[in-house]
Amino acid sequence: MVPRVLRALRFLVGTAATRSQRVARCSTATRSPHGIKATMAVRECPARDWESHRLGAEEAAGGESGGSGEPSSYASQLQMDSDGCHSMEQKKKQSKKQKKELCSLDGSIRCLMMEMPFAKADIENEFNDNCALHSNIKKKRKRTTGTENEGENLIKKKKKKQDRPNYFISLPITNPKIMDGIKALQNTIIKKDCRLSKAMVHHGSLHVTLLVMHLSSEEVIDKAIGAFLESKNLIEELLQEKRLDVSFQGIDHFRNQVGFVKLADGDHEATLLKIAEIVKKVFQEKGILTGDDKALKPHLTFMKLSKSPKLRKQGVKTIDPALYDSFKSHYFGDELLNRLDLCSMMKKKQPNGYYHCESSITVGKSHEANVVKEALHKEQLALLSKLNQIKALLSSPEIRMKMYKELLVTGLSGSIWENYSSAASSLT
Repeated sequence: MVPRVLRALRFLVGTAATRSQRVARCSTATRSPHGIKATMAVRECPARDWESHRLGAEEAAGGESGGSGEPSSYASQLQMDSDGCHSMEQKKKQSKKQKKELCSLDGSIRCLMMEMPFAKADIENEFNDNCALHSNIKKKRKRTTGTENEGENLIKKKKKKQDRPNYFISLPITNPKIMDGIKALQNTIIKKDCRLSKAMVHHGSLHVTLLVMHLSSEEVIDKAIGAFLESKNLIEELLQEKRLDVSFQGIDHFRNQVGFVKLADGDHEATLLKIAEIVKKVFQEKGILTGDDKALKPHLTFMKLSKSPKLRKQGVKTIDPALYDSFKSHYFGDELLNRLDLCSMMKKKQPNGYYHCESSITVGKSHEANVVKEALHKEQLALLSKLNQIKALLSSPEIRMKMYKELLVTGLSGSIWENYSSAASSLT
């Protein structure tokens, strides 16, 4: 029994010495640059040393019960110390395990974060940079979209210029009464504001527009002329040899930019709109562009500010309706519809101020014949009245004696006088 206890004591003393040496090494290692690793190595002492301590204590405590109580009590104390160390090691293992798990979890998160593109970026700086970048991008986009819009606008403008109407169907104003009334109106306005003289329409250009169109080439113009001539028969079928007088009365305006004479109330406006629709239909069947689908409002333009762009610089932006108050209900006269013209807006005007005509059609031939008949009848009546006056003069005896004396003075023979007298008597 005693030898076993001695062996146990020797074993314990040896282990204590080795532990003291390890602790001394650890304390010296902590002072070195690698001290942290050394202390961690000491803390991670394997559990087999404590297990060997426990086995040695069991051997020292094992034996007969009749031995001395002092060694057994020491062994029991050693047993308790070993159990406490073992429990501490278990706790350390658990804590290390938890730390490893946390470290592994943290490491995995860090790995995932490292895979992200902004792992090492400064958030504030990046945010500011990104804001600046986005603003630059927006500015660039605005510029690019602006240039694109400008390009689109240029294309649209070109298309508008290409498709802008350059020809129209005109009902010319030839009645002198209407022309004189419009001249009086224009003079009244000019007296009140002389700057508007440049905005007035020349009396030779007065007309009513029935249809506008775009003719892009000479080939298309020829096609339009053919369509215009085809519409003649349809218009005559509509009129049915009836007289169409277009009456003008009153003044109105378009947005105070264009001043015009209105058509008086009556059926003539509806008939004029039907004629315009006939011509439009024939042109469209030929594939000719005929303006927009806005409702036609026939009118007689006498002034428009667009004729002189300088007026805007001079402060004239609108037409004051007070300038033509006295003509608001004025009756200007009637225009007989007997001719329609296909006119150009761009080509040089005629010497009388009227537009260049590509073609014209006459409608209502019977009306023209009636006019001619009326004129001939008036001339015939005038001639008959003059003949009656001559007969009355020749039948007078005094006039006949004067004529006889003059003939005798000139030496005419009696036979001539007889012939002359017989002719005078036949007239009477």
